[in-house]
Amino acid sequence: MTSHPAADAKNWGGRLPRNETLELDDDQRAASDQVRGRTARWAEHSGFAPTDDQGGLIGPFNAFVLRPGQAQGFNQWVQHDQRHSSLSATIREVVILSVGLAWDADYEIYAHVAVGRTVGLSETVLEGLRTGSTEGFTHDEAAAYRFTDQLVRTHRVDDAVYATAEEAFGRDGVLDMVHLIGMYLATSALLNAFEIPAP
Repeated sequence: MTSHPAADAKNWGGRLPRNETLELDDDQRAASDQVRGRTARWAEHSGFAPTDDQGGLIGPFNAFVLRPGQAQGFNQWVQHDQRHSSLSATIREVVILSVGLAWDADYEIYAHVAVGRTVGLSETVLEGLRTGSTEGFTHDEAAAYRFTDQLVRTHRVDDAVYATAEEAFGRDGVLDMVHLIGMYLATSALLNAFEIPAP
């Protein structure tokens, strides 16, 4: 069962006002309803809290309500990727956590450690992602980690790392990894720019 943080324990909006404290316009109210109806249910099922103990949105979800147009486009990108990616659920979580850890994006790490456990990532892999050790990783987990970590930290991928990733995932898989990296770079930037905390 997902544990929800106390509403008054921390400023869960970071630098942003909580949408529960604002007079929302129609688009913002619709965005809030959509987040609560779809995204929040997925988060709960995946083992992390999208709300505080009084139902106020936390993490990036508060920010999504404040700028609903951008959030809608971003969420369509995420949903399309989830439905059509050639990558397995575990490899997707290796990629997402590699980005979040490189950016030290607390809420992203918190949320996707929970998702990783839900989809079957081992504790060895979760710890290895934190420490940079691929001991105990499968070949594909190590390939995804090295590709993502190198691209995020150095902004390039060397030939050997690229070749290993292409051998593991094919051209479509490498393209899917790069799109997924972009999504979670954007998420990490949002979380860090506004100092949005994790439970």
